[in-house]
Amino acid sequence: MEITKDILEKDVNIEGAHKATVELKGRKIELRLDPDDVSIEETLSLANRLLNNFELYEKKATDTIVKSFLDNYNENWADDEDGFPQLDEKAFRNNLELKGINLLSKDSIDIFYSENGMFGNHSLIAQSFDGENFDDATMYG
Repeated sequence: MEITKDILEKDVNIEGAHKATVELKGRKIELRLDPDDVSIEETLSLANRLLNNFELYEKKATDTIVKSFLDNYNENWADDEDGFPQLDEKAFRNNLELKGINLLSKDSIDIFYSENGMFGNHSLIAQSFDGENFDDATMYG
């Protein structure tokens, strides 16, 4: 899979940003590319590196989300009476659903997941600031 400038659309919500829809894991996913302080070609290079090695990048991203949120879920959010039992790592991962990917500049990646209601239907976001490793995760929404 290769993203090129000619398939990008302007993102009307973010000045200077672009977007493209790709198919990943059998689903259409929106990529948002914001070159920020570099050329769009540099941001496209990051996008294509991610797409061409998506299984590896996604494993790193979901590993970071599991490390950051599994214990929090089991200790603070799990409630058998409301249908949210304690989860092991595999069950927790199975609740993650890829929703979108944002790429900023030449080395920042945010991969967004829905969480099947585990945290009140917030997004869980794995973040890479070097374009390779996902060292941070956050909850949004």
